Amino acid sequence: MLKVALTGAGGLGGNHAANFTQTPETEVTVVHDVDLDRAETLASRYGARATTDAADLVSDDIDVVAVCTPTPAHAEYVIMAAEAGKHVFTEKPMCRTLEQGRAMLDAVEAAGVTFMVGHVVRWFPEYARARDIIQSGGIGDIGVARVARINSQPSGTNGWFEDYEQSGGVILDMSIHDIDWLLWTLGPAERVYAVGCPDRMPLMDYGLVTVRFQSGAIGHIEGSWADLGRFRTSFDVAGSGGLLKYDSTQMDTQVPSSPAAVSPYLLEDQHFVDCILSGEQPMVSGADALAAVELALAALQSIDAGGESVSL
Repeated sequence: MLKVALTGAGGLGGNHAANFTQTPETEVTVVHDVDLDRAETLASRYGARATTDAADLVSDDIDVVAVCTPTPAHAEYVIMAAEAGKHVFTEKPMCRTLEQGRAMLDAVEAAGVTFMVGHVVRWFPEYARARDIIQSGGIGDIGVARVARINSQPSGTNGWFEDYEQSGGVILDMSIHDIDWLLWTLGPAERVYAVGCPDRMPLMDYGLVTVRFQSGAIGHIEGSWADLGRFRTSFDVAGSGGLLKYDSTQMDTQVPSSPAAVSPYLLEDQHFVDCILSGEQPMVSGADALAAVELALAALQSIDAGGESVSL
């Protein structure tokens, strides 16, 4: 039985705690948060111990650390866990800066532990199926891919999402899902151009990112934290032999609800556990996650430079 310590007792922390509890090979034994009340509330659901002491995350009886904190703290906890020889999962985005990300990769590689970043869209069936079709040549050579992820602005503990310096705004925090999926599906990026309005934060944020991939394909990535309607996602991928389309507003639910279906979030955590036990490389490697951050940060750089093209 793998003993799991979790840091960050917010919504995502609660999701991962539930997932690890449903996974037969794992048990949540420690919940850490800077707010003891929040830690105790989550820990009490699963019979775990609550703490505000980060050292408890890497005690001798812990095998796995799950990092569900605000983005700027990911590096600190991942590096601490790796240096203590713990397997480690962190939520997306992997880091706030490339320097943090490189330090994280150095730490997990030196320790030889299993490391995975939570790009859960890879487990959503519509996105996984579309990638399979594209990779198999089912719609020919890809010319253009348009993806969108539209939502109202989240707040988070102490409003950290609304703080651009912490969250990186809609592109780094939310469009990173679509950035990762496009890189996974279409391959490396060559250059990026973006427009956005991070100066409107904390009221709202919006980003439109155009990517030229090394394959020659063009990606258009729309992300919004300026919408008051239902959260929604979509993609249109055009190839020389066909068109793939998906729109979440045409689906009954955002997450599978059939008794035979399994939540992508649970599949993600179970995959991570399977990789720990088998020694296999996770589907989302640290290098993959850092490439997504690099592209997102290049888009932010393009916005800051008034829409100049940025090479990767």
